[in-house]
Formats: sequence, C-alpha cells, structure tokens
Amino acid sequence: MYTEENERGRFPLRDILLKAIVVIIFIILIIFIISKLTTPNNNSNSNKTASNYDKVFNENLSTMENAAYTYFTKDKLPTEVGSVSELTLREMINSNLIEAFTDDDGKACNVNDSYIRLTKNDNDYTLRVNLVCEKKEDYTLTKVGEYDYCEHDICKRDSSKENTTKEEETTEPTKEVEITEPTTSNESANNTSSNRTNTYAYVPSTNTTNNTVTKTTMYEYKKETSPVLSEWSAWSDWQHNNKRYTAIKCASNDTNCLREVQLYSRTERIGTKNGKVVYATVHYYSYRTRTLQSGGFRDIKWSAYNDTNLLNQGYTYTGNTR
Repeated sequence: MYTEENERGRFPLRDILLKAIVVIIFIILIIFIISKLTTPNNNSNSNKTASNYDKVFNENLSTMENAAYTYFTKDKLPTEVGSVSELTLREMINSNLIEAFTDDDGKACNVNDSYIRLTKNDNDYTLRVNLVCEKKEDYTLTKVGEYDYCEHDICKRDSSKENTTKEEETTEPTKEVEITEPTTSNESANNTSSNRTNTYAYVPSTNTTNNTVTKTTMYEYKKETSPVLSEWSAWSDWQHNNKRYTAIKCASNDTNCLREVQLYSRTERIGTKNGKVVYATVHYYSYRTRTLQSGGFRDIKWSAYNDTNLLNQGYTYTGNTR
C-alpha cells in the first residue's frame, strides 16, 4: 500500500535540500541583523575618534595663539605697514615659549611649517597662527592691537570693551553757561541799572559725517637667503673605533649636519695564544667638520603692486593678496 513514508523515501534528496536552504537563509538573517547592530557602533567610534582629534588640534592651536601674545612684546612688533614678524613652532619650543605637544594620535606636528606670524596694518596687527599635523592643517586670523584693556603688550580686539572705552572718553559733562541780557530803554527807572541773568543748559552737537572706505589691494613679497657653510676640514687621522661610531654622510645644504664620519676595518695580528698567532678585525674611524657661517632667513613684506623698491632689494611676489 502507498504511504507517506514511502513518498518521503522516494525523495530523500529533496528533503535534505529544503532543510539546507532553510538553514542557509536563517544564517544569512542572523549575519544581517548582527551587522546592522554593530555598524552604528563602528560609525560612532569613528566619529568619536575624529571629534577627539579635532579637539586636541584646536587646543594646540589655542596654545600657540596664547603664546604669541606673550612673545610679541613692544620690541618685537613690526613697525612698518606690511612688515612681518614670524616665529616657527620649532623656535617656540627651543625658546621654552611652549612645551612640545602632539596630536591625538601621539604624533608630533610639523615644527617647521607651523608658525605664528604678526603683520602690521595701518592701525592694528593681524595675527596668523598656522598648525600643520599629519591628519589636519588649519590656521586662524585674529585682529590684535595695543589696547588699554590688554594684559600683555598686544591682545585680541574686543569690540565690547572697545566701545565702552570710547564712550568713557567721548562723554563730556553738561556745561553751564550764563547769558546776560542788557536792560532795554523802556524799563522803569528803578530797573535802569539792573540786568537780568538767565541760566541755560548747553548740549554739544552730535553731528556725524559719513566716511568713504577705499579698498586697497596689498601684495605679498618675500625674500629668502640660503645659509652659508664653510668648506670641509681635512680628514683626521685614523683612530680606533672604540666608541663604535657609525658612518655619517651629510648633504651639501644640510645646516644641521656639520660632522662627517667614515669607517675602515682591517685584519690585524693582535697577539699569540698557545704558541699560535691570533688575528682579528680591527675597526677605525676618521672624521671631518665644517661650520655654519651664516644662517638663511625668510622675510615677508606687504606693499602695493610693482613696488620697485622691494623688487630691487631682491623681493619676489608670492601670489598672495589681501
């Protein structure tokens, strides 16, 4: 007799395939759900990491700005309009103006391309703080000047404090004036010799004039000179390399490399042992030096277009305008 068991027995492969498909679909659903649950966490961690990096970067930028107010004293302020006074991050650290810092990843920022720069304007200064790290580069521009409310020689311009100061300076007390009117000829004889005196309040006029602002384009000029190094001295005599010096080869324009070292080794007889001669490799070194006669410098100035005075002094355009 035909039964359901016989039916299943005839198609065992079909049942196995159906079960396998169901299991695969179930596994795919589980993987999909898990990925959905973990992806937001990953995005959140990524956003949190980026946020922390920006926070540390901005703190370092603020540290450099605060140090600028301490560094730029009256004797270090640029005097001519367009002239610049600049200090790199390396120089700030070497002069103990600030302590060396790192980004959120613990990596040092670029100490040569990071700097503070003060530019002289007509009535104030522009402070540029530039910070270059591995993952981010940014700068700030701040109007600063020698104001009465500054704690240092210069500080950030504060409009609220500035307006208050101006109001205190321009406000004058109300003046009292006396106006004497002589007695007319029609008055009685009893009042012939008397005068009438009245007191009036005087309020100064507050007329204002409209000022026309003329915009002038300034061009940035720069002048750079290369450092001057002396010629190399003669190589020293060969000496035993007991201190295990390593070879040093300097680039021709590397001002930080003032000493070259070359090595030499040879096999020598160092003695006898049990009646036999003992040989060993002996290491030698020789060196030569040079001096830095003058360091290079970089000067920035702002002036009108085609300033022949600056061009004749060797300044060139940078392409920057303001």
